[in-house]
This record gives sequence, structure tokens and C-alpha cells, in this order.
Amino acid sequence: MNEVTTTPYNVSNITYIYMENSRIMDLAMTINKYYLWVILAFGFPGNLATIVTIVRMRHLGSFTLYVVLLAVMDTLSLAIKIMFYQILGSGAALGTPGCKFLKFMGNYSSTFANWVLVLMAIERLLAVRYPLRVQKFLTCKRSVMIIISVGLGIGAAYAPIIPIVYYNEKADNCESLQNSHMPHLMTWVNTSLYAFIPFIILALSNILIGKAIRNSFRIRRALQCISSDSFRPRCCDVSIQRQILLMLFTSTFVFVVLLFPICAFVVTDHYWEVKPYTEEYDIKYLCQQIAFVLCDSTHAVNFYLYFLSARKFRKAFTQMPTCPKGSQGRPASL
Repeated sequence: MNEVTTTPYNVSNITYIYMENSRIMDLAMTINKYYLWVILAFGFPGNLATIVTIVRMRHLGSFTLYVVLLAVMDTLSLAIKIMFYQILGSGAALGTPGCKFLKFMGNYSSTFANWVLVLMAIERLLAVRYPLRVQKFLTCKRSVMIIISVGLGIGAAYAPIIPIVYYNEKADNCESLQNSHMPHLMTWVNTSLYAFIPFIILALSNILIGKAIRNSFRIRRALQCISSDSFRPRCCDVSIQRQILLMLFTSTFVFVVLLFPICAFVVTDHYWEVKPYTEEYDIKYLCQQIAFVLCDSTHAVNFYLYFLSARKFRKAFTQMPTCPKGSQGRPASL
């Protein structure tokens, strides 16, 4: 869970006077207070629509399994973040068990959602590079085992959060024990698993998928020139694969773009030293909030990207309200 504090300074009369005279800080605090609600307003119905649309489609293979799981984890991530900050903001006593649970689940759900997208990209890369063998090895059962393994690995990586997080009654906030290097280590573990590693893998995957598609088109054209009668791929299969690639490429490209600011901020944060109660501090805090807005938006935009990029997904969604219960029409395929 992103370490977004409710207020950046200790509460005092001097702080309030300073904040009232700082338009930059006032803007940053407004973003901090409301941006999750805006993202949830777009993300929750979009993720729900994704789940319903995909489930109603005919083919529920490994890719659609990833899409549904991604929508579920995105929704869970946003819900936990809203719950966490609303409980702390309302002044209710969250308690140490509540802090441990919400901190762990907030980090886990957000990171797992990003890694589901990573698994989707890796599977599509293998499907493009090895189209004749991918159906044999990447079965739905194996995809489930891979998902479970990745989920357990992320859970094990975040397990140290549980013993070091506690509820500070005086500050009314969830804090970490400062008597060891573990909090600093977990910050880098969180940043790496949530942002850096998925960013690198997805950026490379998009480049490799693009090159593989270009090479496959060259081979296909060459084979068609040799024998146009003997080499006739089924239009249905080609269309489905094209739709899947469009959905994936659009989602991963936007994910990389939205995640880049938080990666850049984390790298520069150590070297960008500022003094409190200065304009430079306000600018840095505003940049942090903008980076959080962009990276949290990754949990809300996938439905809209699917709708814009994939014709079959768009058709399946728009036909849902008009499809009669006893319709004999053939469901959409993905």
C-alpha cells in the first residue's frame, strides 16, 4: 500500500497558517483526500463489467482467466485502500491487528494485480514466439498452478510486514517498528515487486511481442506466396489472437506509462532533499501525489482499454442488455 500520509506535517497552528498560504500544498492535500474516490468511481463499475462480460463469453481459457482475476484483484486493491484511509481519517481506533491485516492485504492485492498482468504478457509472448507448442504446455490447469505459485511468493515476500506494523494510538496511525532495518528493506521490496520489476518485464515483453508479430507476419506472407492453397489459417483463430494481443498490448502499454512516474519518483526521492515549510517541499509532495494517482489508476482503466481496443469484447458488452434470456444466438468468443 502506498505510503500516503493524511497530513505531511505535525498538526499545529503554524502548520495550518502555512498550509493556508500555500496553494501548491493545498492542491496536493486535495488530491490526497479525493483521488481514490474518483478512481474507485471509475474502476469499480469497469472491473465489474469486465468480469460479467468475460464470464458470458464462450471461451474461458487461460487468458480470460487472467482477465477475470485481474479485475477482481484491482477491485480488491481499491476497496482496501479506501477502507484503510477512511478508517484512519475518521478517527476510529483501527488497532494493531487491523493495521497488520490492511497493510498486508493492501500491498498484496495491489502487487498481485500487477503480476497478473505480467503473467498475461509472458503467456502472450510465448504464444507469439512458439504458436505450435503453446496450446500443449500453457493449459488452463498449468496457468492456475502458476497463479497460485506467484500468489504464494508475493505473500511470502510481504509476510515480514505483519510483525513490524503496529497501531500508534497517540498518532492515530499505522506505523512500523524503527528498531531494525526491516522497515527500510520492506519499502524497497514493496517498490520492487509493485513497480520496478513489473515495469521492466512489461516494457521488454511489449518490445519482444512487437518483434515476434512482425516476424510472424513476414513468415506468413512468405508461406502464402509459396502455396496459397495449402496455407490457409482459420480466420476465426487469427481474429481471436489479434483481439487478445490488442487487449494485452494496450493494457500493458498504458500500465508502463502510468507506472513510470512512481518509479522515477522513488529513484529521485533519495537525492531530492528538501526542507519542510518550503515551496520546494510542496512541489515534491505534489509530485508524489500525482505519481500515486497515476499508479493507482492502473487498477481502474483496464475495462475502458478493453472496450476501446478489442472489437469482440466491445460487441459482447454492448449486446448484454439486449440479449434475451432464452436467446439461441452464439456467444462471443475470446
